[in-house]
Amino acid sequence: MKRTAKIGTLIGAVVMSVGLGVSSASPAAAQSGTDIATTSPVTKFFEPGTKIPGNLSKPGAKLIVKPNAAARSLSAAPPQTLGRVDLGESCSTEVISKTSGQGKTTLVLSVSKERAVQLSGDAGISKGWITVSVGFSVTNTYKVTNETRYEVPKGKYGTVEAYTLLEHYRVQVPWHGFTRMVDVYKPIGVCFNQWLD
Repeated sequence: MKRTAKIGTLIGAVVMSVGLGVSSASPAAAQSGTDIATTSPVTKFFEPGTKIPGNLSKPGAKLIVKPNAAARSLSAAPPQTLGRVDLGESCSTEVISKTSGQGKTTLVLSVSKERAVQLSGDAGISKGWITVSVGFSVTNTYKVTNETRYEVPKGKYGTVEAYTLLEHYRVQVPWHGFTRMVDVYKPIGVCFNQWLD
């Protein structure tokens, strides 16, 4: 399945509770075992269809969103858990692969990489509890695999960059008598951004 959308605005903050305000996102890469989660500096995401600054907003740039083939099957969906909300797709702003070249040519970018689950709002919470709440392991890595082709006309210079496509979930995690809201980003495919100079 392939969808095309114009690039849009970086989301530097993630809404942590619907209608209750906004809090900065601090996703941390998942670690194995039952370690206590720690937060890292803000990792930014953007939603397809929004306008974003920097290298992602090249004039005429197009974003191609390609989930893994299996990501759309019913069997691939995590089992529904109480208190989990599916907030749709996001793309990481971290470039995981890139190609470029002078036209006339066809740029082909194939991606097959293991990517970690990203977390936000998880400080001090056991990853085991987050796993139970979201319905899939947040300590595993998940392979993202896809390919795109981009025709570059004569006299133009083309670039294709790839980013991780993530499914964004928000879960309620019971923790020491309280309920904590945690945002979980599961790798499910590849976002390709392509433009001409």
